[in-house]
Amino acid sequence: MKYCVQADLRFETPAKNDQMSQTVKDKLVGKLTWGLVNVSQGLSDDGKPSTGVTVRFDKEADMNELYALIKDRMVQLPVLKGRVSKHLCFHDKENRPPCVIQEEYVK
Repeated sequence: MKYCVQADLRFETPAKNDQMSQTVKDKLVGKLTWGLVNVSQGLSDDGKPSTGVTVRFDKEADMNELYALIKDRMVQLPVLKGRVSKHLCFHDKENRPPCVIQEEYVK
């Protein structure tokens, strides 16, 4: 089993978007992850700066730490729209049951 954090965040300014993306990348240093680690920046459908995150960890504590960091930043930074979730992920198993969302925060 793996422990996944997914987020889709939209910001008012490119600087705030850059700051969040770098904060997430810094938090991943030294963590054991599985599969593709995605922290990508772009523009949302409405043209706002955005950051997308998908990370699968080997340890539940690392998932909880990143989830809490993103959720806290969503409260502190003026995110126009955002969603972050954590879930149990079975992509490393042969018979893959569906992922189970444990918690989700939407703003």
